[in-house]
Amino acid sequence: MNYTTSRSAFDELTVRFPGANLSQIDARSSSRKLRVGWYIKDSDANSASARYRCFHFARVLEGEFENIFISNFKDMKSGINELDAVIIVKRLDQSTIELAALARLAQKPIFLDLCDDVAHPLHSAQKAPYASLTSLVALAPVLSGIVTPSAEMAERLQGYLLDNRLSGPPCHVIPDIAETRALFEATERFVRSKRSFPYSAPLLHTKPNDSSAFKYGRKKILWFGNYGGQHSNFGIFSLKPKMKHLREFHQKFPIELTVISNSEIAYESLVIDCGFPTRYVEWSSSSVYDELEQTDAVLLSTGDDEFCNVKSSNRALQALAASVPVISEKSSALTEFEDIIFSAYLPRSLHACLGPDSESKIRTKLDLAEPILQRYTPERLVNHWSNLLKSAISKSLLKRASNPPTGALLVLDSGDDPDDAFAAIAVMNQAFGSNYDLLVSLDLLSVEPTFHKALYRAKPLPKFFSGNLGRIEAQVSRRAAIIVGELSSISGQQIVKLAEQLGAEVLTHGEAAVAGLERFGTSAAFAPAAAVRPPEGRYPEHTDPDGSVEWAFVIHNKAKGWILDAICQEIGSRQPDSWKVVDHSRPPPISRNLFLTHPSLLNFFDSNYPEALATRNVFVWYTHPREETAESIARNLTLFNGATRIIFTCESNRRLWIERGLAPEKAVVVLGAADPSLFRGHQRGGGVVGLSSSFYERKNPDLLLSVIKALPHRNFVLLGRHWNRYALFEEMLALPNFTYMTRPYRDYPQIYRMFDVFLSISSLEGGPIPLVEAMMCNAVPVASRTGFAPDLIVHGENGFLFEIDEGTSRVSDLIEQAFALDTDVRATVERYSWDQFSAEIIGLAL
Repeated sequence: MNYTTSRSAFDELTVRFPGANLSQIDARSSSRKLRVGWYIKDSDANSASARYRCFHFARVLEGEFENIFISNFKDMKSGINELDAVIIVKRLDQSTIELAALARLAQKPIFLDLCDDVAHPLHSAQKAPYASLTSLVALAPVLSGIVTPSAEMAERLQGYLLDNRLSGPPCHVIPDIAETRALFEATERFVRSKRSFPYSAPLLHTKPNDSSAFKYGRKKILWFGNYGGQHSNFGIFSLKPKMKHLREFHQKFPIELTVISNSEIAYESLVIDCGFPTRYVEWSSSSVYDELEQTDAVLLSTGDDEFCNVKSSNRALQALAASVPVISEKSSALTEFEDIIFSAYLPRSLHACLGPDSESKIRTKLDLAEPILQRYTPERLVNHWSNLLKSAISKSLLKRASNPPTGALLVLDSGDDPDDAFAAIAVMNQAFGSNYDLLVSLDLLSVEPTFHKALYRAKPLPKFFSGNLGRIEAQVSRRAAIIVGELSSISGQQIVKLAEQLGAEVLTHGEAAVAGLERFGTSAAFAPAAAVRPPEGRYPEHTDPDGSVEWAFVIHNKAKGWILDAICQEIGSRQPDSWKVVDHSRPPPISRNLFLTHPSLLNFFDSNYPEALATRNVFVWYTHPREETAESIARNLTLFNGATRIIFTCESNRRLWIERGLAPEKAVVVLGAADPSLFRGHQRGGGVVGLSSSFYERKNPDLLLSVIKALPHRNFVLLGRHWNRYALFEEMLALPNFTYMTRPYRDYPQIYRMFDVFLSISSLEGGPIPLVEAMMCNAVPVASRTGFAPDLIVHGENGFLFEIDEGTSRVSDLIEQAFALDTDVRATVERYSWDQFSAEIIGLAL
């Protein structure tokens, strides 16, 4: 047995008793507020953002919790019995391990809040490589949960745990708030009222701005952030690739760049001979707000290593909350703001945001930001913390109200490895002190003398047995758990039999891992799912003897493995001629037919490989319009009219471009498809409302949350990816009538056959393909009037349609109507197979 990894089950080492009445526990606790202890550093500059993240939440939690800020372990140790829960804030050190053991013994729930990947072996805050990761692994078994501000950081931490054979605790995403000066000041006053906390940060004050930018009509651009670190290339110099574009833009439209940071030397190295005016402002909370009030745009940048791709969106939130437009590259942290930030090629973004016609564009984006920012208020996000704390405290009170177990039993028997035994004893000492029993085989001691040392390392005095265990009912009865070696041994079999009779748990490494996976159910919500199904056609990808192909399908290099790649695979594999899928970063092979999966590829080929467009049939796949301007429409219209066909996914987009001037003979509609042999029909009656979608802001998450709340008698199942990027996902996940799933595509048909109603509420779609898949499974669709939904659905006959600006009441009413519909929905879409889809596209070349 590997004793070290069996620690993954320690946070559940309790016998499940029938339990006390939860309402009685709540009533017993109502005489005072529940007390939360925040174990937080008070002076470390690197933890300032972590402190204020928690300060903001604590201020709003004060209505139902008493918050106590504690900065040293001695105070925590002396006061833990007066606390109902503990939150460790961005600390992974020896003291946190000791605190975890202390909380375990006191039966107090404990959470870890991390706003940075400090568990990484190379993080500069560590005194030794792997020190923080070791602390995380040691903490994990006793944690009630880990909280991070971004979904990517949650996934990173879960990866660390899984690498160490730990399937828990669950990682919860609670984003940073959209901080404003008013919120900061309110929180500042709140923290200063906690006089027991040695807090000495300066109060906010407004400093006069010494910039001369307004005198000379320059546009002001602001960058703010840390100067960098030894473990990552984030910081000031992440601006380096952008300096050339800023200099070129300055030649046409004068600018001034202000940098707020904490190293003037690093700043000076960046801006030397940059060719446009710059200013340096020393970092402070005041300076950030002062400059935000006087800037025209915030330019954000960060590094490109693994420390940067899990960062939260707090700087973008702060800028948008101050009504300042943001120029930034797209990132997963900004998924909700993908239509709000200026994220195009930097010269175009600078012109759109700071050029002569920028005012209306900025106003449009800031108007779109306003409802999303409402998700990031401390009052809204604090509900996540409140729910987590109340749930964990209630479970803890129930355990204490029940007849408590007498501790754990560690059995050392013949065949156990000395190193494993030493590790097990160390873990048991830490988790239980002397409150566990140690049962040791004399036969083991006689054959393995090294075990003599193990007995001296254990805190409890050992108990001995010789030969078989004999009668040990008293040892096993009412144990939290029994840690035993090989279950196949005579002693192991005896313990398992007794445990079954007496209701105790027997833990081995394998069983603990399985049990942990079931108990930490939310971890499955973040497991990656396969993005693309394998093609079902008969003809594999191949070239002709001379290297040419009949069909060359071109995708963006970042689209490999995603839906457009899958569609190309479906088309190519269903026709006998040579075909190949290639990315756009290199010239395509010689081909008779060129299939471009996005209109932007047509523009790219026209600029880089014009000869490829002149010598073959060119087909362009058009799903939906995005961020179009008068210039881009005119440019695309010229290119579209020069192509062989523009293949639209729905009739509405075809009509739109014909109205814009596209020749009607160039425009064709090919509706999306599904495989009828995979997506088979079923008899409705299960009562489930299903959705299938990855998370994007255009998927209308706020409406979905509202509809789920409005129909508590209906069960909703969401199948998809990345929904933990939604700021209110924890609120959605807590609803009793909601289930979130991530599964490989091969499981989709079976899951769809659970659905009576399929809900699609996007504000913008090219398809969606899951709509036809679900309809093929005989689910009744309720869909927004986008994409090909109006082409597939006859309102009131085989489904229901609603306008994208209709709200909760209308959508909820249509869902109820859908449950009453008795139409054979599958029969209305069965013809939309991948065979038919591919035949229509291949036929365009004939």
